Amino acid sequence: MNQISKIKNIESFTFLEMLVVIGVIGFTLPVLFAIIFAILQQQTKSYRLSQVKREGDYALNIIENIIRNSARSIHNNQPPNDENKVCITNGSNSDAPLYFQDKNTLGTWSRFYLNGDKIASQSSNPPGVNTDLTSSKVKVTTFSISCQGKGLHSSPIVNISFTIQYNTASTRPEETALLNYQTKVKLRSY
Repeated sequence: MNQISKIKNIESFTFLEMLVVIGVIGFTLPVLFAIIFAILQQQTKSYRLSQVKREGDYALNIIENIIRNSARSIHNNQPPNDENKVCITNGSNSDAPLYFQDKNTLGTWSRFYLNGDKIASQSSNPPGVNTDLTSSKVKVTTFSISCQGKGLHSSPIVNISFTIQYNTASTRPEETALLNYQTKVKLRSY
């Protein structure tokens, strides 16, 4: 009889306890995976937005610095000369391709334009060199650069605007990261 009582004293889980444990695990695992999936989506959105902001800030900074610090005059054709100078009188506007003549080296110029889905820079020094200011990770959907004259003895103002977004095939709002940039730059020496 001693052996029978020893067998009955072994502790174990009952069938009902096992069902409760399996049920609790069955309810908590989907919730846990949903939370982890939402966190991963937010990290992806945050990464994409930071990439778009980094490249948009970089392109805008390059354009602003060249226009503000190096441009002497604005022209609508190349080579820059007095006949194709634009935005020199009060109220005059131009949104044609703009060429910015370099104030340090006569005869050299720069321009900025949309090259496919990238913002590009072209310079006459060295000739024929085009440089993309944005990478293939982002795409620029709109790019506009125009100037506005304030008067004969006042520097013109250059208006820059573009829309940049993460380069993804998805159109779902939670997967896209889009920023609009718009600024005005006044030439320092005119």
